Amino acid sequence: MADESTDGGTLTTAPLMPERWDDFDGLFRSDGIPRGCWCMHWRLTAKAWKAGDAGSRCAAFRDRVDAGPPPGLLAYLDGGVVGWVQVTPRAEVPRFNAARTARPLPADADLARVWAITCFFLHKSVRGRGLMTPLAAAACRFAVAHGAEAVEAAAILPRRKLIWGEGYVGIVPALERAGFQAIAQRSETRHLMRWVPSPPGASDPNR
Repeated sequence: MADESTDGGTLTTAPLMPERWDDFDGLFRSDGIPRGCWCMHWRLTAKAWKAGDAGSRCAAFRDRVDAGPPPGLLAYLDGGVVGWVQVTPRAEVPRFNAARTARPLPADADLARVWAITCFFLHKSVRGRGLMTPLAAAACRFAVAHGAEAVEAAAILPRRKLIWGEGYVGIVPALERAGFQAIAQRSETRHLMRWVPSPPGASDPNR
């Protein structure tokens, strides 16, 4: 487990291992939006997505968790699970790679060594407390520890108040505070962002 200091207390993160499935399951069932997806949207083709339902997606993601390695981190505050971030090699999320807003740059990027944050979910009780930034920072450190050379996200730059979970892809200012930089503007509101570890001896904004 790893700790992140925040204005709202100490955020603890832990990889989603099979023994933590009940925490993940309870978090997703607390809100109607993520439990329809179960973090499978970017893993499935459009055809496979339409052919499935929430139950089949949940079962598929549990199989992925059971198979390992961990596909992301759970976040805990005051002992209770409050958040989730999916962070994996790009190779695991083919639909993300094909999306106009998220396709890799350059097109021949090493999809095993370039990782992607493809989903954030924070429980409604902690939204607005700035937890996306430390959760993103923890995800980057986790990725590097497992061989990532860079971490990317297709984040949204809000032009209005976000609704219906639009911020699940990451929010530009929150990721900038975690050390991400925009490398391509894919639309008026969507930016491909990249984080790379600091060279040895340099100041790291994630620490």
